[in-house]
Amino acid sequence: MNVESAARLDKQSVGSAPVPRAGNHVLTDREQTTAGASGYLSEGVAPNRGYTIGTGSSAEGPISWRLERNLRQVTFAQCPELSVFSETTSARMAAVHAHPAWTLLLPVDGGTVTVVAGDVVRVRNDGVLLAPQIQYRAATDGPHVAVYANAWRSARPQSMRPRVIGSNAARRVLDVLDVDHGTDLFGSIVELATLVGRIGALDSRLAFVIEALPDAGRLDGLAADVGISASRLRALANENIGVPLTQLRLWSRLARAIAWLPFGTTATAATAAGFADQAHFTRTARRFLGRTPGGLSLRPLVDQPRHG
Repeated sequence: MNVESAARLDKQSVGSAPVPRAGNHVLTDREQTTAGASGYLSEGVAPNRGYTIGTGSSAEGPISWRLERNLRQVTFAQCPELSVFSETTSARMAAVHAHPAWTLLLPVDGGTVTVVAGDVVRVRNDGVLLAPQIQYRAATDGPHVAVYANAWRSARPQSMRPRVIGSNAARRVLDVLDVDHGTDLFGSIVELATLVGRIGALDSRLAFVIEALPDAGRLDGLAADVGISASRLRALANENIGVPLTQLRLWSRLARAIAWLPFGTTATAATAAGFADQAHFTRTARRFLGRTPGGLSLRPLVDQPRHG
């Protein structure tokens, strides 16, 4: 998921807060980072501050982080296939929302997940799998992990009802993810594919458009780039994915904005992700997550990082 070019970001600001430069974030003078085999930067630790920040980045901007203070930890990580968000504390019942992605909700360490989508599903050792565009509410009691498999990489759903994933399958996903030690996204893709299925190669024109979506303005411009009409492009998306391209674009920007949240204000994250403004980011988060960016409650976990 691309962030706007560094040259453009350098010239932009939101209020008095500079927009972060992609791929160049320094948390504190005393933090140390090491590069892992995955190419992520990890284990940024600020001594004597009472909190830890783990961060991962690419040339396109942050792709993962871990915030920790006292007994609470929140992590986020993303790749083209999927994204993962985890919390060690409970989350109250969210507003009704729907993701344009497959969603797997997993309780951890004795926690529970409750999903309301017509019927009420409550699991402790199992998981709950939701197809793209299911309208639902969810709450958690204790630690939990949410895995979002991007719709353009996965099979079309055969049912729009929540599906309980047995404890063995849920444990396999959690073991592969290994959130406590850095979140192995790539190792999780095969395990997720057994649950949601895989599609064959996308039409090359549609694949090009999806790659360009986060930074795209009007979709008819992308259609022209691949030599087809806007109506034909929308039809291709419906045939291959079943989710409108406008939703996929917002979903991509939402993941990008969440990746930026620990590194600046909500307005800064909105601008870096390509939203029109902070209000647009907030509306999108409420629509797709049932929570606002402020509702993620990240600020108490960490002092404001700075950028170099």
